[in-house]
Amino acid sequence: MSHVSEYDVENKFIDRLEGIGYHFVKMDTYDDVLANFREQLAKFNAKKLTEKGHAASFSDTEFERIRIHVENHSVYESAKILRDKYVLELDDGQTVYLDFFSSDTDRNIYQVTHQVTMDKAHKDDVVYKNRYDVTVLINGLPVVQIELKRPGVEINEAINQINRYRKFSFKGLFRYIQLFVVSNSVQTKYFCNENEMADGQYNPILKSLVFFWTDEKNVRINDLNSFTGEFFRKASLTEMLDKYMVIKATEPVLMVMRPYQIYAVKAAKKRVLEANQNGYVFACTGSGKTLTSFKLAQLLRDEPRVDLVVFLIDRKDLDDQTVDEYNSFEKDCVDNTTSTVVLINELRKADKKLIVTTIQKMANAVKSEKYASVMDAYKDKKVVFIIDECHRSQFGKMHGQIQKHFQNANYIGFTGTPIFEKNKGSDGRTTADVFHAGGKLDACLHRYMIKDAIADGNVLRFSVEYQRTIFARQIQKNGINPEQLDDPEYCKRHNIDMTELYHDEERIQTIVNHIMEHHEQHVHPQGKDIYTALFAVDTIQTLGKYYDEFKKYNDKLPEDKRLKIAAVFSYQANEDMDDGADEHSQELLERCMLDYNGMFQTGYTLETFDSYRKDIAKRLKQKDLPQVDILLVVNMFLTGFDAKPLNTLYLDKNLIWHSLVQAYSRTNRVDKVTKQFGQIVTYRNIKKWQDDALTLFSGDGDPNEYLLEDYDYYLHQWINQEPVLRKITPDVEAAGQLQSEDEIRMFIIAFRSMAKTLATLKTFSKFDWNDLAVVMGEEEYEGFKSWYLYYKDQAGSREPKVPVPVDVDFDIELVRTDRINVVYILNLLKKAQEDGKAKSEEEKQHDVDLILREIERSDNESLRLKKDVMKQFILTRFYDLPDDADIMEAFTQFEKEQLQADMEEFAYDNQIDYVIVSDLFSSYVFSKAISDEEIRKRLTAYKLGLLKMTKMTKAIKLFVQETYQKYKAEGE
Repeated sequence: MSHVSEYDVENKFIDRLEGIGYHFVKMDTYDDVLANFREQLAKFNAKKLTEKGHAASFSDTEFERIRIHVENHSVYESAKILRDKYVLELDDGQTVYLDFFSSDTDRNIYQVTHQVTMDKAHKDDVVYKNRYDVTVLINGLPVVQIELKRPGVEINEAINQINRYRKFSFKGLFRYIQLFVVSNSVQTKYFCNENEMADGQYNPILKSLVFFWTDEKNVRINDLNSFTGEFFRKASLTEMLDKYMVIKATEPVLMVMRPYQIYAVKAAKKRVLEANQNGYVFACTGSGKTLTSFKLAQLLRDEPRVDLVVFLIDRKDLDDQTVDEYNSFEKDCVDNTTSTVVLINELRKADKKLIVTTIQKMANAVKSEKYASVMDAYKDKKVVFIIDECHRSQFGKMHGQIQKHFQNANYIGFTGTPIFEKNKGSDGRTTADVFHAGGKLDACLHRYMIKDAIADGNVLRFSVEYQRTIFARQIQKNGINPEQLDDPEYCKRHNIDMTELYHDEERIQTIVNHIMEHHEQHVHPQGKDIYTALFAVDTIQTLGKYYDEFKKYNDKLPEDKRLKIAAVFSYQANEDMDDGADEHSQELLERCMLDYNGMFQTGYTLETFDSYRKDIAKRLKQKDLPQVDILLVVNMFLTGFDAKPLNTLYLDKNLIWHSLVQAYSRTNRVDKVTKQFGQIVTYRNIKKWQDDALTLFSGDGDPNEYLLEDYDYYLHQWINQEPVLRKITPDVEAAGQLQSEDEIRMFIIAFRSMAKTLATLKTFSKFDWNDLAVVMGEEEYEGFKSWYLYYKDQAGSREPKVPVPVDVDFDIELVRTDRINVVYILNLLKKAQEDGKAKSEEEKQHDVDLILREIERSDNESLRLKKDVMKQFILTRFYDLPDDADIMEAFTQFEKEQLQADMEEFAYDNQIDYVIVSDLFSSYVFSKAISDEEIRKRLTAYKLGLLKMTKMTKAIKLFVQETYQKYKAEGE
């Protein structure tokens, strides 16, 4: 196959766009973009302008008003302006309402251009000069930016490139970019634009928010040509921008829907408006059902044929996060009270077409005679009920009450775990029965199952560890195989009651020991990211036993090593104590709450149980800190609870069907790169039930598709990856001698693959470096890692010493351990100082050399920035310290002196007053912000020309920001 260049890919893509109706226009600079916008906006609004007796063009003063209105806004604000009207005052005093975008494909003007250069000469807030691949414009505004790579180049390089452009050069009209598309011809993805700054910090777009496009059957459309034919059809792109993007109401966030969400919304809308029937959407847990269902509600509300849309949620799912999520889509849309009166008042409002409420309140409103006059008014109206988590049994009962009242209503359900024939409950009804769609239509409107979500990277796979805890050597009963005793199905067939064995105190103690010994591996896989865990047990009484064992174990540990362990469960006030329980559930809960209050300085009681539950939820989600490390539960938190930082579920409980999938799914939300899968550690043999459940909810697929392989599989993967790395760089020394950009790229990709495998291996309880050392031991791995980190540092440098590829993906969190940090090094120095009294000068020097080596191989970001300062401290100050010196204090003083010296040197080199540099630095430390205007004010007295002032402003800003990064305290 002949070599295909990026230029070839670009030209073919533009040809394809021209073939489906886009007009190519040549533009070189930002001035050309502005001039084109002026011309196209006038054409787009020509009818409105000519109706006013005005030419279909803008005068200079009119366009200047437009330019001031549209330029220099954030991405979020620009998205709102794009969809809004602008009242333009014409030169003759008249006003005209200008549109920037229309849902009418025939009215919009579609263009494509390429190789537009953005630089400071044409737009003064551009930081670095960049040239863009392909830009799609609608009515003169850039709305889609496409970055293309040649086949064989990782697509993530294009994503990194876009993030770089967002930071440095997407200014002015380029803030109107709504979507990005990246492709290397054989793999293509799309994603939404975002504000490049959030809370004063640079906000890169996460790889987890970059999506594949698929067809209605969830088959991926990868190649650029096919993708273009689907995604860039003028009608499709217009519909995407008009209907399937979300501008959040309560925070500056743009969102774009994923293909399966769009197909589900279209199918549900068609079912209601064309077939006048019911149906449900099967979208796996964690795939974004809330957004899908709410977007459907909004679109149906805007339909003239629909009188009312009611979004029904179960009361127990209406936690703070859910309320915030709904309200973020549409401000103050959720009725979060417990009063049915509030719902009735909402129903009285003639202009209120969308209501979000609980199914319990709606059922109350329907049943109560005093609300009959209000409710009867809707009896024959076209009302659409959208029901979340519709597999729940209570929806069946309440659904019947509501259905009886609303005689012209449609019902659309959303669930990740439908009730099928195999897993139906005592009432005998399936989800398809509840959402019956007549004799000819499939009740299931669209399916997006676990296998689809895992393949798309929208949820993570599961790593399941089975820990056997039931052993028996001698069995009294003949014909019983002792090896089968941990299999609940085997025991059931042979009438063996395992209850007593499961609750044996020695077994519980063994499990607690195992969890505490391996917990760090599971929740702290790599770097600084630490996750949270659930532990689900079968009864409240068992939970009490586990809780006490954890307390005993914790009490033996040093305070800084203790885990924060909490418990939550619902209890009955008048429960039966005849089952041998030593403690009433209420007493146990009070005890747990008392411990919790001591841990987190809270004051919860049984009367404030709901607040207690919400506080636990926040700490599991790391919304409030310190976090809950392990939460003991029986049933609570195992369904409907979403927490991205939760990555581990410990199980000593039998689970089947939807309850198993729901529980597992608490762990597999996509989060940071160090969270590679949801981890399940089960102390019961539930493999058959697990396989049955995963098969059922994946359309009879292979359950192993959703599970990680075992330890040996990843060990062999490590062994197979080692020769790939050695082919590029045979040893650590060779890794530092790489000369070309391609060699360095290949080394980065090969080492990154091994680092990813290692990160997975480390989560297994049986992980042992000796297993890996048959091809590469820890010491050699760390050596390669130091060069990997060196190339990462060079990639971020303004003047790299080697030709590092600019946009290669390092996935730095996968190799970071953060063990060797500033405090660690200072403690080593302290120890070397204390031990040095009994050592020769040669031995002291050897200790210091080892410490310098530790600094070189550290992956801690703060230490790598301070590397030079710390080495200077060791080489110039450490040897002269008195024996009783405080190392920490001495280093802090040295840092202050070095900071002052750096600022004095910068001031001298640039011929400006040291006080100006010092004041600007102090201001930045306080506010974490520094503006060009602030710097220019301080430089007024120097009477610099425009060019010199611009250059000096940029130099000072860069110096202040880089110096702060170098000297800031760790964790700041």
